[in-house]
Amino acid sequence: MSHRWIVTVIGKDRPGIVAGVTKVLYQLGCNLEDSAMTRLEGEFTIMLIFEAPARVTALRLQQAFSAISRTLGLTVHLKQLSSQESRAPASGGRRYMISVYGADHPGIVYRVSERLAKAKVNILDVHTHRTPSGRGRGKGSLYVLLLDVELPARQTPEALDRALRQLAKRLGVEVSLRPSEANVL
Repeated sequence: MSHRWIVTVIGKDRPGIVAGVTKVLYQLGCNLEDSAMTRLEGEFTIMLIFEAPARVTALRLQQAFSAISRTLGLTVHLKQLSSQESRAPASGGRRYMISVYGADHPGIVYRVSERLAKAKVNILDVHTHRTPSGRGRGKGSLYVLLLDVELPARQTPEALDRALRQLAKRLGVEVSLRPSEANVL
C-alpha cells in the first residue's frame, strides 16, 4: 500500500533545486505524479504531488528533506493526502483560456477571479507577469494575467465573454476568451 503526498518547496533561485528535491524522492522510491515549478522574481517554488511506498513515513520524509533544506536554504512543507484528497476532481467542464492585458494597477486579479467565481467558473491555472516600468513620465508597467479555466455546463462562453468585456472596460484592460487547445499537460 502506498500513500500520496504533496510537498511545497520555496527558496532563493539557484541551480540544483529541482535536482535536489527530486533526488530525495527518487532515493526513497517515490513516484512523481503532478507538479508545478517556477521562478518568481528571485525565488524558486515547487509544488509536487508524489506517491510514496507505505514504509516512507512523515518522519522519514522530513529527515530526508532536512539536508537539502539546509544546503540550499529551502523551506519545505509536506502534507499527506487523505483518500478523498487523493481522488482527482471530476473534470466535466469545457476548457478555456482567458488573457488580460493592461496598465498595472491593484485589483486586476481579484476583480477577474471574483467575476469568474460568481459565474461558477473553476480556475485551473493562473500566471501573472508585470513588466518593469519604462523610463520617463507616463510609461507605467504592463500587467499580464493568463488563466486556464473550466466553464460549467450552464455557462455559455458568449455570456462569460460579455461579462468579462464589461469588466475589462471598468478596469481599463483588454481581455480575450478562447477555447483551450488540446490538453498537453
